[in-house]
Amino acid sequence: MVKQEKYYPNFKYICRQIIVVMLLTLLATLLSFLIKHLGFNEVNIVIVYILSVLLASRYTRGFIYGIFTSFIATLSFNFFFTEPVYTFTVYDKSYIFTFIIMLLASLFSSTLTSNLINAKERANAQEKQAQTLYGITSSLAKTRGIKDVIAVSMRCLSSLYECEVICVMTDENKKKLDTIKLLESGEDFIYGELELDQLDHFLAPYYSTPIIIQDNRVCIFCLLNDLADINQESRYLLESIYMQINIAMEREYLAKEKETAKIETIQERFKNNLLRAISHDLRTPLAVITGASEMLLHSLDKPEDINVAAEIYEDSIWLTRLVENILSLTRIQEGRLNIVTQLEAVEEIIAESIRRVHKYSPNHKISVTIPDDVIFVDMDSKLIVQVLINLLDNAVKHTGPEDEINVNVTLGSDKVWFEVSDNGTGIDENDLKRLFNIFDLADSQRTDAKRGIGFGLAICKAIVNMHGGEIYADNNNTGGATFSFFLNR
Repeated sequence: MVKQEKYYPNFKYICRQIIVVMLLTLLATLLSFLIKHLGFNEVNIVIVYILSVLLASRYTRGFIYGIFTSFIATLSFNFFFTEPVYTFTVYDKSYIFTFIIMLLASLFSSTLTSNLINAKERANAQEKQAQTLYGITSSLAKTRGIKDVIAVSMRCLSSLYECEVICVMTDENKKKLDTIKLLESGEDFIYGELELDQLDHFLAPYYSTPIIIQDNRVCIFCLLNDLADINQESRYLLESIYMQINIAMEREYLAKEKETAKIETIQERFKNNLLRAISHDLRTPLAVITGASEMLLHSLDKPEDINVAAEIYEDSIWLTRLVENILSLTRIQEGRLNIVTQLEAVEEIIAESIRRVHKYSPNHKISVTIPDDVIFVDMDSKLIVQVLINLLDNAVKHTGPEDEINVNVTLGSDKVWFEVSDNGTGIDENDLKRLFNIFDLADSQRTDAKRGIGFGLAICKAIVNMHGGEIYADNNNTGGATFSFFLNR
């Protein structure tokens, strides 16, 4: 399909159409003289003139020329074949009715012929457009990759409209945009660059159409500017082509995203397997180190030796807690952290948590406020103990021995609230919203681990959420911070 041209009637064109009408009328007149000479009646002459009207409608462009031929044919029949001949006067008044019928028959035949011809031309154009669209769709269906889709699209557009085609890759994160040009000859592609701030000026001479995928403009196809004035059918075809290009481009982007997600899943699984394997391997030597350092701590006499043993013991405890958090983290991310709930006494859970924290932080005082009545909550005791240990550990790391750490349990109508508060350094206001996000606080002044590994609080949130509760954090008015969570009764 070649480039569509707009139709502008001009004087020469009109003259050619009129000459066709006059020649057909002249031939019909000569043929009528021959018919009259052979002795045929006037009805045959009328049919010959009506035939000339049909031929004029076929070989001229425009409904007006068929009407013009109808009048010329009627006047010619009156002038040459009705008495008195060679005048427009009519002796027999019945011929007036003949002229009217002849004119109406000619007009009707001309109209019907023009409509049939126009319908045939529209059908042929639609069929050609459907074939063109099918060919382009088939070509795009065979593409693999964004670059291949762009190359096939540009070749199809260049071949269809016989014009230069340009594609601008609109990655606005870059200061320079990549451009691809395909000349009208359809030969090799020409690659270039374009400054981002010059894009609007560059697009001005072209009829440009953006390709938008997931609300992002990924590229712009540029054709000659005069294609903006093509007829409505050609515009529909061009819009359909761009729709097919958009579908093919979106298909490739989705395939790329799927492949990226697959790679990320494999990498995440590998990372979790590696962390789990390392953590399991560290458990045994850490237990040995912790036991040995604790024995040394109680058997040494010199203060400097005791300090060294104490540091080894504290660090081994910290590493053991870190390994437990890593294992919990991998299970959470893989969806393998299962909870087994049963009714547990809240007082026993609090006592177990404080006992384990006191084991490696004996100098910190932790006060407990709990209702006198025994409270039972449906929970996984091991996981809730881990939550409380992480919160207490977080408080210990940001308070001194002289500071206060409080554990408070309050009973609501359908919830049991747990609070761990301190009067230490508090939480930076910028960190409050992302406090429970994994690794977000690696550089924060207040984190939930001794060396800034920021996932202990994320583990707390995951465990509490799996129990159907919520966890919160806020700064105290008098200094320090409070972490609170609830469990449903």
